[in-house]
Amino acid sequence: MTRPVIALSLSVLLGACTSQPERTTHYYLLSSNSDAIHKQDTQHVVGIAPITVADYINSSGIAVMTEHNRIQLANFHLWAEQPERAITRVLYGELNRLLTDSRVDNGMLGRNDDWQYTLTTQVDQFHGTEQGPATFSGYWQLHSESKVLLNHRFNLQATIENSSYEALVDTLRRLISQLADDQAKQIQKILQTNQQAYVE
Repeated sequence: MTRPVIALSLSVLLGACTSQPERTTHYYLLSSNSDAIHKQDTQHVVGIAPITVADYINSSGIAVMTEHNRIQLANFHLWAEQPERAITRVLYGELNRLLTDSRVDNGMLGRNDDWQYTLTTQVDQFHGTEQGPATFSGYWQLHSESKVLLNHRFNLQATIENSSYEALVDTLRRLISQLADDQAKQIQKILQTNQQAYVE
């Protein structure tokens, strides 16, 4: 008598499991410009050191800040690449495009002895919010040998067009471009000043 009851219980349990809708896992990549950029007669060498990020940012789940400053990591919306590597890759691509008179090296491939300048960036926040903007904040420095030439904090925000993770990723990507624009402008001023001093 017990076997039919057990068999019936298992069939009901399996039926309940199969009736639950399966969740699809989505993976997101921060896009970067893959076009080859050829430069001739570059005057400076700038190395982009690997970005360092707060621990919560390097989780596989995309982060969203909820009420009371709680961070919620998505279970089914994941980064396809470790965020600190992705941000480094995108920032390198942007700066390589913007600093037209400089050779820009990606520090993820190692450091070269001929680097004249080194850019370091620390990311403190890189997330969305439930009913507010995407946030990208931290600080960066430009070094020449052991001397700090530039030291800036950044706190960038932008409105997310809709409540989807796709829109959040696109917005965070745009904020990286905004940071790169700011960095390139400041770095270019330093490079021009040093070039003029060298000529004089």
